[in-house]
Amino acid sequence: MIRRTLPLLLVALTGVAGCDRTTSLSITPELDAQTSFASGLDGWVVDRSAGATSAAAVTAGEASEGSNYLRVDLTGGDDVIWVERVFTLQPSSSYSVTISADLRAFSGSADVRVFAGAVDPDGTGFASEGPAPGSWTRTLAPRPFTTDAQGRVWVAIGFAGTGQPGAFGIDDLGAAFLRTGS
Repeated sequence: MIRRTLPLLLVALTGVAGCDRTTSLSITPELDAQTSFASGLDGWVVDRSAGATSAAAVTAGEASEGSNYLRVDLTGGDDVIWVERVFTLQPSSSYSVTISADLRAFSGSADVRVFAGAVDPDGTGFASEGPAPGSWTRTLAPRPFTTDAQGRVWVAIGFAGTGQPGAFGIDDLGAAFLRTGS
């Protein structure tokens, strides 16, 4: 697991009791899970909307980091295919998760979908993050949520078809959790 700090706030102290400097505050996430798919799915699971015929698999090739990435092949229609992972945090608590990933469209176009919540997404409840980029591009998607009574949260990211076939990639996937309340 890679430990990193997330920039939280930049405070300008000019005019406060003689202060004339800017201070940067950082906090360490409660949990920071990073995956580059170098050794497979590493705890993530591929799922798809009901009736979807699209597929996803860890593939060697043009990865953004390392030599493997998750390739998503949409067959057309409105299939939604994603990777998800269940994390366990404090029960019945409020959090914010920043879902980060390098995304790429090799062919076609699709909408990027993200999810964080106390229930399995099963193809619904996703928020759209816009079209998939044409080259490896970093995407950050912050999402607030509340864990269930067991402290579980499902985090997911994937692609939704726009009526045409296409090939897409996900790499360097991460989820950084900050507790925002109880």
